[in-house]
Amino acid sequence: MLGLWCLVVAAAPAFAQPPQRPLPTLPLTQLDERGQAADLDNRAFSLTFAQPVPIDDLLLLLVRGTGLSVVPDPAIGDTFIGELKNVTVRQALGLILRPLGLDYALDGGVIRVFRRQPETRIFDLDYIATSRIGSTKVGSENGSSAAVSSSTKSDLFDELASGVKTLLTDRATFNVDRKAGLLQVTDFPERLDRVSTYLDAVQDRVQRQVQIDARVIEVELSDEKAAGIDWAAVAAPPGAPAPAGARAAPRRSLTGLRVTDVGALLERLAAQGKVAILASPRLLTLNNEPSIVRTDVLTLSVTPQIGSDSALTLNVTPMLKTPAAIESDMLARVADGETLVVSGFTRERETRERKNVGISGGWFGRGTVVTRRRLEVVILLTPTIVVGSMAP
Repeated sequence: MLGLWCLVVAAAPAFAQPPQRPLPTLPLTQLDERGQAADLDNRAFSLTFAQPVPIDDLLLLLVRGTGLSVVPDPAIGDTFIGELKNVTVRQALGLILRPLGLDYALDGGVIRVFRRQPETRIFDLDYIATSRIGSTKVGSENGSSAAVSSSTKSDLFDELASGVKTLLTDRATFNVDRKAGLLQVTDFPERLDRVSTYLDAVQDRVQRQVQIDARVIEVELSDEKAAGIDWAAVAAPPGAPAPAGARAAPRRSLTGLRVTDVGALLERLAAQGKVAILASPRLLTLNNEPSIVRTDVLTLSVTPQIGSDSALTLNVTPMLKTPAAIESDMLARVADGETLVVSGFTRERETRERKNVGISGGWFGRGTVVTRRRLEVVILLTPTIVVGSMAP
């Protein structure tokens, strides 16, 4: 018994059967594939089943009136209940069989229906099998105000395993081979396609590279009475007069100035004092991976993150070595090729020089003159996305 059902075939001129002359008998190996495709895709109908109907009976109903044959696996004992409106044979097969874990294949004019079986695919993982841990802690040791602590643990293989697991069925199995850089997954084809899409997206992001041109410069101000660099004059538009009385007050907070012309910036700094470059390293790092620079004066940690719009977010942690250590931590967003200016760090330079000096009684003699000069330390960071690392 098929239960309560209704079959409606949509009328279409393409299926009219005008009188034709008898065709010659064809060999069994000669098939009209166009006719088969028409039976699969051009014949629209609707199905309604209020009671469960065996899949075997339903398959026979689908091919009735077509040139197709259907051969279901004898082990299939599933049933179907529901309603399908204005669907083709191909659409009906997909809608009915897939939820039941079944699939079909067209062999000539025969539709073979079988229970779906998992497949195994092997995916390449082009990444170093290592775990990286970065940690920074910035703040007052006496606990007087505030502190910032950040820690980054990077293990791509563990993260991939967690991500892939969420895409698979309960019957799936997978294995990550760190040494060989391979991921083996066994699951149904559509789930394997999801894994492939996910891995492509991950590979695109983790393989992006950023080149960071860093400059650590020191400015010895010409005006000994100046409290610090006049950033209002430095940041003024080209050709604009410097604002009067706008010198920056001495502070240890960072100045997040973004510029596109480093040469012009250095010229404006040179107008306020003597500029010396302490270090100018060039770093090449992967997306979301930290890079560290150490000099006699400064330790600098920079972690870049590339956005979908090609803008970069930089996690910058500078630590200045002075008689009193100065530390800070910041997040800044810059465009590709733009320069981030990090300032607000000061230190003193002490010089000793033997000179003739006056002594008591009007006598003159040789003495040591100690001079202390205040220096401003400025960090320039110019990140550039490496050409060819972005997905097309």
